[in-house]
Amino acid sequence: MTRQTLAVATLLFLGTSWAPAQPMTLKQCLAFARTENSNVKIARIESAISGKKVTEQIGKGLPQVSATGQLENNLDLATSLMPGELFGAPGTYIPIKTGTKYDANATVSLSQKLLDASFWVGLKAAKLSDTQSNLSLRQADENTCYNVCVAYFRTLVLQRKRDNLQTMLNASRTTLASTLLKFKNGIGKAIDVDKIRVSSNTTQSQLQEIELNYTYTLNMLKYCMGMPMDSSIVLTDTLDSAEEFTPARDTTLNLSPILNARVEYQMEKLNLSIQEADRSNNIAAFFPTISLFANYSFKAMSPAFDVFKSGTDWYKSSAVGLTVSLPIFSGFQKISKVSQSDLGIREAEESIRLKERAIHLEVSNVEIQYTTAINNIRTERDNLALAERVYRNTQLEYQQGSGSSLELIQSESVLRETQNNYYTTLLALYTARLDREKARGTLTEFINHIQ
Repeated sequence: MTRQTLAVATLLFLGTSWAPAQPMTLKQCLAFARTENSNVKIARIESAISGKKVTEQIGKGLPQVSATGQLENNLDLATSLMPGELFGAPGTYIPIKTGTKYDANATVSLSQKLLDASFWVGLKAAKLSDTQSNLSLRQADENTCYNVCVAYFRTLVLQRKRDNLQTMLNASRTTLASTLLKFKNGIGKAIDVDKIRVSSNTTQSQLQEIELNYTYTLNMLKYCMGMPMDSSIVLTDTLDSAEEFTPARDTTLNLSPILNARVEYQMEKLNLSIQEADRSNNIAAFFPTISLFANYSFKAMSPAFDVFKSGTDWYKSSAVGLTVSLPIFSGFQKISKVSQSDLGIREAEESIRLKERAIHLEVSNVEIQYTTAINNIRTERDNLALAERVYRNTQLEYQQGSGSSLELIQSESVLRETQNNYYTTLLALYTARLDREKARGTLTEFINHIQ
């Protein structure tokens, strides 16, 4: 392959496989996830299916009309025994074939429910199922947004860690080059060069680990969004200060509005309604059903296959009536089903009480975690500012010759550790805020106000 051919192939590959990274804010990531995340899509489809089931149940209460047609070729006509008295042979039976070889008939039927208690119970159950699907859609949307926020914040934190370590590594390399030059000129010590090189290598190893974690977390963010793994994105938001992310807390704990705002609690209450509807349906099985029916038919008969020729006689018949079904005894099955429904209702009521206690515990715990996260971030922020000041002063003293390499390495190590603690605590603060909003049932409202 010539150099020209290789260059053209390289340009074609780059032109087809490389694409600029797409800048995305947290709000844009959330909007993308709400549209493309598979869990949200599935929940949306299930919600649409539930809506169609309501329409299906309504259709069961409307008139049912059907038309049927039939053509028969009687290969062997049916034989009937007729009394011999009709043919002058008393005391005997004469076999006679009856009917015609070809029969054709067409029927139009109509039926309409007049009294059926299970229909109305079924309609109520279908609407409850539709409501349940809508709650599931809301829950899928909330969980997706929560996961996207956590992944986005974690990626931002790793991005900041990476930038800080890169800055520290650059400074360490500059110090290493300066110390190495002093050693070569005879005014430095080999042990100082080795100490600074070890510290620089440590920083570089941590930077490589952060790079791997950043790639992993960025891929997790794309997964939560429903974005293909080969897509390239760049996060454009910055980490807010603790004051911007931690407004004055509402220390009041009114459980009633929190319960009403929680999707899980609403689903437990809905489950109770479904159990009650199931009991009503089982009770409806004791009641009679009444339906109206009507039939209108045409029939033609012929010994030859000419029933569809013009002039063939078609004989009409019609009927209208009522069908009444009255259950009398079913071996105590219906009573057993009602008893099962009663137990299901008691179970659903206990589940509601259990969920109330669980939510109360969750809200109390996240308030503690949130308060702890606020206090911790303030402490770690002060520690970080102090460690940065010590590192700068120690670095300046070492450059001026009044400080030792040991002091420089120690201050650098402390700064790395303090930065790691600060950003770990900052991520815990972001997560605690999200957990607090989720526990109070206000996560969607909080996310919708993200700028």
